Parts: sequence; C-alpha cells; structure tokens
Amino acid sequence: MSHIERSNRTTQLAVSRATAADMLDISTSTFDKWIDLGWMPRGFKIGGLRRWYPEDLHSYLHALVETNSTLEHEDAENPFDYAVG
Repeated sequence: MSHIERSNRTTQLAVSRATAADMLDISTSTFDKWIDLGWMPRGFKIGGLRRWYPEDLHSYLHALVETNSTLEHEDAENPFDYAVG
C-alpha cells in the first residue's frame, strides 16, 4: 500500500523509514544517506522501532529547498546529483 493510499485512510502521527522515503519519492537507501548528510531528521525510537514525524520531514525538505534556492547560478552543483536512489 502506497503512502497516498494510507494517507487517504487516516492521518499518520509517525511514519516508518519506508513510508518516509515513499513520501519523498526516494529509495530507503537515499533516505538513509540524506539522514547521514543532515538533510533529513534522525527520527526517534519507540522500543525497537524508529519513526519520523511527517511534519519534521516537511520542515527539513523545505529548509533543503530554501538552501538550494539561494545558489547564485542555476548551473551550480546540485547536491541531489549524487544522491540518486
């Protein structure tokens, strides 16, 4: 079941790694790399499960977009060029 199908059923308070990556339309390995780079939050643990607040994912994504929009030239290096999932 995709994120869109699940979100139509109910609003999720916290999401798994796979759902977080799906929300961003990236692979889980790319999501992990973005966490390592500080581009996404580390999430939190409940027992043995790591979860992310959707609001945090949105905030980090908006901050990342804002950072990239301040580049002076469109031909400048894009940090996403090396983060293909």
